Amino acid sequence: MNDRFIQAIERVRKNGKTVNGIGTYSESTLHAVLKNYYEPDPSRHELRLGKYVADIIGQEGIIEIQTHQLFRLKEKISNFLSVSRVSVVFPVIKDKYVVWSDAETGKMSGKRKSTKHETVYTAVSELYPLREFILNPGFRFIVPIITAVDYKSFKRNKYGRKTDVHRLNCIPIDLIDEKFFICSDDYEYLIPADLPEIFTSADFAREARISKSSASNVLRLLYDAGVVVRTGKVGNAWKYSKKKNQ
Repeated sequence: MNDRFIQAIERVRKNGKTVNGIGTYSESTLHAVLKNYYEPDPSRHELRLGKYVADIIGQEGIIEIQTHQLFRLKEKISNFLSVSRVSVVFPVIKDKYVVWSDAETGKMSGKRKSTKHETVYTAVSELYPLREFILNPGFRFIVPIITAVDYKSFKRNKYGRKTDVHRLNCIPIDLIDEKFFICSDDYEYLIPADLPEIFTSADFAREARISKSSASNVLRLLYDAGVVVRTGKVGNAWKYSKKKNQ
């Protein structure tokens, strides 16, 4: 495990941000750990710049950490880019463990591994609403790939099935990798090696092992990044190829 990541986890733990693994404050543990990982100095956290508050303002410029709904950052990022370099951090959970808490009895289950796995494509699909920034020289996108424990509460209906499910907290336990997208060349990494010369979003989805809707978002972003070109249509679907000079 990355030593800096371990230290960030320990700083958050010592600050009393969690009790028995469940968050007791508005900021998730995942967000808090990532903020401490990318900037250990708390005096650089949560600083106001104009009408917005930045997660971090440090030597690398402004860093914004978002764990969902990247589209909400659009106006904020646009304003920040007018005065500084901006990094957007969007974590994905490759390996997830789940702990269930019964809201009525308080009893907690053991830790069980989830069958769901997020990938870098999860993050890049979410980046689509911010695609206008990807070629801005002051913008970069960072995807930490982590292992985490998800704490969820539930109630049982009259049939004994889980209902009224809520996430209580998400606690990172390992940093597996980080992907940095700084210029258009970095986005080439996303093109599966076994794609045919001419391909559709359905081909891309199959090779990348993602949904067709995610593949469409990723391809439209790659098109805007200049990594792929459109060569025509088959029915209502665009046909793509890699840019010729790549």
